[in-house]
Amino acid sequence: MWCGQQAHKRPSGEIMVMNEAEPGSPGTAHPETPQDGLDGLRSATLTMNQALGLAVVVFSPVLTAATVGVFMGGVAGSSGWLSAAAGALVMVCIGVAIVPFAQRHVVSGALYSYIGHVFGGGAKFVAGASLAVGYVVGLMVMLGVLGLYVGSMLTSVFGVSGANGFTGQVIIYAVAITAAGILAYRSLDASAKLSIGLLFLSCPVVLAVLIGNLFSDGFDFAGQFAFSDFSFSGFTLGLVLSTTFLVGFESSAATALETKDPIRTVPRIIILVPFIVGGIAVLGTLLTVPSLGAIGDKLAAGESPIAAMARHSGLGFLAEASDIALVVTSFSVLVGFMNYAPRVWATMANDGLLPKAIGRVAPRTQTPGTAIAVMCVPALAFPVALIAITDASPLEMYQYLATLFPYLWVIPYILICTGAIVVLRRNGELTVVKTIACLIGAAATGWLYLNSIVNPTGTTLDDMTWVAPVSIVAMMIIMGARRLVSRSGEQAEEGR
Repeated sequence: MWCGQQAHKRPSGEIMVMNEAEPGSPGTAHPETPQDGLDGLRSATLTMNQALGLAVVVFSPVLTAATVGVFMGGVAGSSGWLSAAAGALVMVCIGVAIVPFAQRHVVSGALYSYIGHVFGGGAKFVAGASLAVGYVVGLMVMLGVLGLYVGSMLTSVFGVSGANGFTGQVIIYAVAITAAGILAYRSLDASAKLSIGLLFLSCPVVLAVLIGNLFSDGFDFAGQFAFSDFSFSGFTLGLVLSTTFLVGFESSAATALETKDPIRTVPRIIILVPFIVGGIAVLGTLLTVPSLGAIGDKLAAGESPIAAMARHSGLGFLAEASDIALVVTSFSVLVGFMNYAPRVWATMANDGLLPKAIGRVAPRTQTPGTAIAVMCVPALAFPVALIAITDASPLEMYQYLATLFPYLWVIPYILICTGAIVVLRRNGELTVVKTIACLIGAAATGWLYLNSIVNPTGTTLDDMTWVAPVSIVAMMIIMGARRLVSRSGEQAEEGR
């Protein structure tokens, strides 16, 4: 049982964290662990269960179970579950690559910090630019899905006209991002408990509909194992789509400094999250795909998949409740991610890549309050501008952002998988299994982006393939300019 931490300083000034164990209890593999992150955060705030719960919430098994089957079935047919399983396996492989870093370093910058420890400043700079954009886009995606379901709920359940229009969506986004920001600022522990509670609140309704769907007329569960309509192109596209449900799963490492016994807890979470959410994605696909033909008209009319399945399976009285459940779970996802993203931005600010003020930790709440406030601005402004300029519907806006989001993790994932091989080989811990896992993670992540070029959709969503590198380069320019200004200021101070 973990009893506490003692901080030690090396002559270089690097802070070390000594994990103490009770006599007779197993120690950690790395008793002295570098602490690399923000000062002022509240240590040992999250227990193992809370940290795991928050990580699972952010990649919501409820939202995944309710929607993944439609995506898988749409591109891979009745073999969609195979794509979902392969996508989960890819993310587990990436998790295997991240674990060696989580076992050695207690950080607040997640992948950004880990990459710096193996490759140094250059790779850290590139990964930081990609992740800085990625975390803002992640908040936009979660606002988008929340706006989609809140708008649908207000229209269908409460008869509120205009909820899906420009004004209605702006109000939804503004209220949601403000509420999530306040909760994240007040306390990591409180927002974690709220997010987990909302997840459990929304789970029973969606679970009941999926189980009820299993007994609906014409539901051919066994036919999904015949592979009669299997195609490699469908499988590949399904694989790409399934991984998007788990991109960023390692973000829980951003709260390592605030987690009890992080050297044991964080590695476990990084492996468990893709297993849990990936497994639910497979199950959700199996319980959804056979009914897609029967609910196709309802989906085309704009009804949510879970509500359409509720009506088809004779559980129509749960249709409206299922939409409300998705609103609840979508908000819990937004709150959870709001606890991860600002910590990474604040860490970058402390390293001089972003304005130093963004790295401040509020003394009273011990949370990165400035980063939370600053990130809310682009996360709200960009979706509002996108809707205003393009007149996009809530669904279209969500599709644009959800397509862009995984592309921003391609560079960091390839770097971390490569870095894991370097670190494990350096320490004599590289095995055949770990090598294969790292290679699968890097190759699959690279294919996730290349597939968008090789197999374009022929729609405006293809534009996101090029928006990703352009936005990364733009952020690199901003960060580079910021670094130059910072160095110039330091040199001026030294010259006085």
